Amino acid sequence: MVHSEQSPDSGGGEVSAGPKTRTERVLAEIWAEVLQLPRVGVEQNFFDLGGHSLLVHVVHERITGEFPKTPPLVELFRHPTVRSLARYLDEPGETAAEERTGRRTGRLARRRAQIGSRDEQIRGDEHE
Repeated sequence: MVHSEQSPDSGGGEVSAGPKTRTERVLAEIWAEVLQLPRVGVEQNFFDLGGHSLLVHVVHERITGEFPKTPPLVELFRHPTVRSLARYLDEPGETAAEERTGRRTGRLARRRAQIGSRDEQIRGDEHE
């Protein structure tokens, strides 16, 4: 049986059953602290609970300190519930930001190699 209780102060409706995973538990604690609420349900929307863009930055900072995978800030807007964000954080693989950084780093390395080979070619032409 799932027990839920009404949270009249939360502005987000019912507080659902407790978190099921460590990630959900940590996120729910972070959100409750940042939003200054006694409890946050895993299906409640951060913004319906009184969250706003400035508080998203605070949550992001806290997530960065708690989890090995740091999501791009935009993901907190895309995943406005504890459960959704926890699933995203628990997904294996790189974040979109890490993927973009990797692609950017790869492009920069290729570009440097091209410039280096051109410089060698120019130096070789100068010595002939």
